Amino acid sequence: MDKWLSHPTAIKIISLMIGILMWAVVHFDSEKSPNTVANLTESREIDAVQVKAIGMDDKNFALRLLDPGEVHLTVSGSRSDFLIAERNNDYQVTVDLSQATEGRKVLPLKVNLPRGLELIEVRPSNVTVVLERLLTKEYDVTIHTEGKPGKGYKIGQPVVKPNRVHVTLPKDQMDLVASIGGTISVQDEEETVADKKMKLSAYDKDGNELTDAVISPSVVEVEVPITKPFKKLPLQIGFTGELPEGLAIASFKQSVDQITVYGPQDVLDTYEYYDGLTIDLSKLKQSGTMELDVVPKGDIASVDPVKVLFEYTIVPAESQVIPSLPVTLIGLSDGLKANISLPTTGTVDAIVRGAPDTLAALGAKDVQLIADLSGLGPGSHVVPLEMHLPRFVEQAPNAPLSITVDITDGTTSLTTPTDALPTDGKPSDGSSSNNSGNAATPAGTGGNAAGAEGGKASTDSAAGTGNGTATESPAVGNDAAASGGSGQNSQSGASSSNKSDEAQD
Repeated sequence: MDKWLSHPTAIKIISLMIGILMWAVVHFDSEKSPNTVANLTESREIDAVQVKAIGMDDKNFALRLLDPGEVHLTVSGSRSDFLIAERNNDYQVTVDLSQATEGRKVLPLKVNLPRGLELIEVRPSNVTVVLERLLTKEYDVTIHTEGKPGKGYKIGQPVVKPNRVHVTLPKDQMDLVASIGGTISVQDEEETVADKKMKLSAYDKDGNELTDAVISPSVVEVEVPITKPFKKLPLQIGFTGELPEGLAIASFKQSVDQITVYGPQDVLDTYEYYDGLTIDLSKLKQSGTMELDVVPKGDIASVDPVKVLFEYTIVPAESQVIPSLPVTLIGLSDGLKANISLPTTGTVDAIVRGAPDTLAALGAKDVQLIADLSGLGPGSHVVPLEMHLPRFVEQAPNAPLSITVDITDGTTSLTTPTDALPTDGKPSDGSSSNNSGNAATPAGTGGNAAGAEGGKASTDSAAGTGNGTATESPAVGNDAAASGGSGQNSQSGASSSNKSDEAQD
């Protein structure tokens, strides 16, 4: 027996029998009778197999149509092969677009089946494809904001990096593009929204997104400034003190004429100019420069710029006479008339001091003399003059100016001292020479004559001298000086300090 089993032929026979038994076990059909073995092959219908396009030049074409998108397969194979194929879902149907060009094409399908299966039929065997050529254009990026920032804050213009992008779309959709951009929220923000990443989209004119658009780059950086309300204001410089004796400012330049102030809107509305800087002239002894800090005032949150540079030139001062300056009368009460009686010409010569070049360009139109008649009644009054001069020009010291003004109520006249007395120089019979007590006087003198007990008359005359004040503000007052001895009404809307009457009745 052992010899028989060790014989080569016997071993081959045994091996064949074992192989047949194993085949029978694998192909045994449990649904049939135990004595029935399944057929070697079978056919099956595979539905809804997706068609996949391959080989398309997606840089130049877009697939606009693939019809149908699914096909039906009839395949054959063993049960075990079908089981393996179902687990792997390994049925592939493709259409090759590598040689396709723009337009409509009918192309054959290629089927790749799992190992062990054979294709009997594919329905349909061809598909229709439509390729559209792609176009690329450059567009500006538009960023929209939504929501409201914190109370009192304002939204600035969004800054985008980069601000232009390339958009690729099929030719039939490119004309639909209306904007490229996105929306960013600024709700309750009180600081600048910075370094915000945003994915871009393409939109048509109705705001609908064009999903087929390819945008490069598709993500940009966005910055949205959030600022306080602001207002640009003229910068007004204040001056204190006086230059050392004998010096004058020939030129004065500042780096900016306007500054931007930030703060609540109701605070900004109260400002027409910004006057937060003051320069002490007494500290300027030679030409040079200075830099001053602009400090926010009150409820102002911040200012820009925060520093202002000044450049000035200082030279020896000179004096100059400006002749025949008219005088403007202001503050005369209603119903009264005023006449300049001294000087008789109605004009005044003034001495001013400043830098030579400044004085050379100075004319009568640059100087205004103001006489304030506020509170003065009928009579003759010596009135100091207020002088308005350009910046860095001043009235010469020890050269005050004044005029003599006769004021009447329109029904009375002034009386000269000589008319108030008899020719012998003695009082008359104790009565005044005029019922009203007023008589006209020659130019250069003023008088009020009144009947006094004991037959005495009192007279006053006022000389044309007084004190004037030089300022650097623009001239105020609208009404005119009388000249040549003729009186006229003089009124002004300007305000000025009251001058006391130096001629007492």
